[in-house]
Amino acid sequence: MPLPQHFARAAVWLGLLLWVSAIAAQTPAVPGPAATQLTEQEVQARYQNCPRGNYAGPRPGKSRFTKDPWVWAVTPRFAAEFCMPPEYISTELKGAEAVAYRMEQDQDEIVCGWGNNAEVCSPGTEHRFEIYYPTGAIPKEREVPYYSRGKVPSAMLINRSTNEYDNTLRRGRELRRPGAASAHANGQFGLMSVRGGAFAWPLGSIYPALYFQEAFMGLDVIALEGASGFSRNQNWIKHGSRELVITVRKVPDPAAGKRTDQLSFDQLALLIRLPASISEQVIRNDQAKGIDLHGIAKRALGVSTRGS
Repeated sequence: MPLPQHFARAAVWLGLLLWVSAIAAQTPAVPGPAATQLTEQEVQARYQNCPRGNYAGPRPGKSRFTKDPWVWAVTPRFAAEFCMPPEYISTELKGAEAVAYRMEQDQDEIVCGWGNNAEVCSPGTEHRFEIYYPTGAIPKEREVPYYSRGKVPSAMLINRSTNEYDNTLRRGRELRRPGAASAHANGQFGLMSVRGGAFAWPLGSIYPALYFQEAFMGLDVIALEGASGFSRNQNWIKHGSRELVITVRKVPDPAAGKRTDQLSFDQLALLIRLPASISEQVIRNDQAKGIDLHGIAKRALGVSTRGS
């Protein structure tokens, strides 16, 4: 009987680990920085002694680790339970136990040919937030334990007709595919800038890309993604607030007819306050890599963007 996929993958990694360890045992020790590396027993004692798990990323003295591309903010409790690095602990994070952030570039659908210029392309970039929060803290529209936004990279080169698109939506509602129906309502989440106790400027909607109910005991995980480019918006520049929050609306929502930025904080189901470490990285990424519609238009028209 074949092993489940994750067991098979674990067996491959175990075999690789044993092979590498055997080679390392036959390799002469290298003087210098390697001498400061911790033994496996020391690594376990220092970094792998927490009750619920341990952080697999780089730590001083670890010779083997998982590369970490995320910016993290975690509560002291989350850090203690999962052996997270102390530099990730934030007292500014509110509304969640942990948030991991990074910017992602869409390599599957890069549209070119703007202004009939084949060299002018617009690769999409999105902000991605992976949020760990107590089970039930975010209300759901549907009681489903799992959701993943379906994406077939090669299908990005095939445009559906309106009729085919409508039929796909209808079949999705009728067939009730496990994981295909989002647990959360359309427009339930937003990325906002705030000043004091009020919204300064909306940065755009963010949408569930992945949801796991109790990915860890008592903790749900949701991945939210939203388009980049807000930092070039003159209204955001004018308002000048660099404090970012993630808004979660109620379900059902008594304020369904109002925009989120028209609501007070207490009219929301949840407000996740991002610490400055994440907010500043979001802004830096947006300014450096975010979608630049103005720049694309200039290049499409053959206008120099120098000095603009």
